Amino acid sequence: MKFGHRVKTKLLLEDQGSTLIEVVAFAVVAFGLVLTLGFQMLEQERKVLELQGIARNSMRSYLLSNSNDILGEVSRLQSASRLWSEERIAVEVNCVSANCSVPKTLIWLELSGSGLDAKAFGVQGG
Repeated sequence: MKFGHRVKTKLLLEDQGSTLIEVVAFAVVAFGLVLTLGFQMLEQERKVLELQGIARNSMRSYLLSNSNDILGEVSRLQSASRLWSEERIAVEVNCVSANCSVPKTLIWLELSGSGLDAKAFGVQGG
């Protein structure tokens, strides 16, 4: 009985080779966490770039077309977007003067959604 106890204790004290296994296991877990965080950040950046593209192209289309519907331009480009077609985008339009269709008026377009925002500006031609 004493002999069996000593063998068990001896096996527990002889812990050779497990340091390498522990380091490798920790590295795999740490790498997985860093990789997951990196992919989430890349996805967030893709959404920001897409929202900025929607804002910029909506402003360009609004200024070059004869329509006075900037909200229609935003919704048209949002529906064509793969990342934002199902999301809700808040739109805010600000003009220097009271009427945005007056020539040489500075127009600001601000889009926000999912905690992200994008801005675009343009000058009404004329």
